Amino acid sequence: MIGEIWTYKATKPSDNLEKIRPVLVIGDDGDNGLEFVDINYVIISSSASCGKYDVEINEETAKYIGLKRPSVIKTTKIYTGSRQKLGCKIGDLTDELKKKFMCKYREYQENIMNKWN
Repeated sequence: MIGEIWTYKATKPSDNLEKIRPVLVIGDDGDNGLEFVDINYVIISSSASCGKYDVEINEETAKYIGLKRPSVIKTTKIYTGSRQKLGCKIGDLTDELKKKFMCKYREYQENIMNKWN
């Protein structure tokens, strides 16, 4: 599941309505002994611009991995939510996209940690 693209019933902060959207699952707490398992995910958007830490998915690759249009993995938009809100699996990142995401995610996390020092 980690590293896979799924549909997720996310609540939009602007109007509190739920929207089905693609997300990249980046973690879960399945091994911590809790009764209910949450997941960590980042948003995949087809309408957002690409920021410094984001990963762009071109049209050809998007279709190959199951997305409908070119998209952006919003690396800085990290959420924790109920695993029960997962819908169906869309696809897997290509090896190249995995490497890009891990690099950008690491850069972003290091930037956060450096600000604590």
